[in-house]
Amino acid sequence: MRKLLYTLLALILFAAISYAGLYFLAPASLVEAGIKYERDQAGLRSATIKVDDHEIHYLTGGPDNAPVILMVHGYAANKDNWTRFAHQFVDRYKVIAVDLPGFGDSSQIASASYDIPSQQQRLAAFTEALGLPKFHIVGNSMGGLISAAMAIAAPEKVLSLGLFDSAGVQEPVLSPMTKAWAEGKNILLVNGPDDMDRVLKLAFNHPPKMPKIALDYLAKKSLEDKEFNIKIAEDLVSKAYMLEDKLAKISAPSLVLWGDSDRIIDVSAAEVFNAGLKQSSLVIMEDTGHLPMLERPKQTAKHYQQFLKEISGK
Repeated sequence: MRKLLYTLLALILFAAISYAGLYFLAPASLVEAGIKYERDQAGLRSATIKVDDHEIHYLTGGPDNAPVILMVHGYAANKDNWTRFAHQFVDRYKVIAVDLPGFGDSSQIASASYDIPSQQQRLAAFTEALGLPKFHIVGNSMGGLISAAMAIAAPEKVLSLGLFDSAGVQEPVLSPMTKAWAEGKNILLVNGPDDMDRVLKLAFNHPPKMPKIALDYLAKKSLEDKEFNIKIAEDLVSKAYMLEDKLAKISAPSLVLWGDSDRIIDVSAAEVFNAGLKQSSLVIMEDTGHLPMLERPKQTAKHYQQFLKEISGK
């Protein structure tokens, strides 16, 4: 018995030393292990596919023969924005959360344009490469705009459209981000190692509590991508794509879902979408910011599940 106790103590001490070593010598490995754990818990695995010139990374999970939900992140974001939300769907749906070209782990090609029509075409090619004839699509922020563009360009493929705090229309009430954008300031970008906290407070009404090691990791990744994100913003501005005069072309049943405390795209935009879409349901989530699927994943999932149930009759 004493020998077993000593063995257990030795294993605990070894684990503690290993953790401490990772924390100080390889903090990125520790955070990446946490990200992988979140994906595993959600029933998601990483995959990669080459589509034209881009290598596209994505997360996927759920039964192969189930209806597909394609999840599309926003500007300066990535596929892991959907992990906890996706967890609520992998039992009944085939979930695919994509890193759009130019973002996350997907390739960045300086000579390519990342305006909305170009990204929509790449996303369409991605679905073709995966052999997806039809799918539900849900997008957040810029990802909502790209998803709406997909519903316009390929209505025969889009079973339904989810727009979570979506870009694409003029807000009746301008958000802090929109006001800054009009002045030529991109306040979505991290400007230094200690700036991550500011960006999180902009995106969330209640920012997640994270250890400094995680904040430092996110800041480092954001700074590495900053120049390319500036290039993408320039592409978006130079070839602006707005939806006001196109919403009536969307035939797919749509859910417009918004956080009432969104400081990036004001909640007043939700009514513009709801009024312009042919078949639309509107949900405003209280005490929630720009990323409802990340800030309140279970509650957001319940709203989306109810929407899918209503349109399918199941």
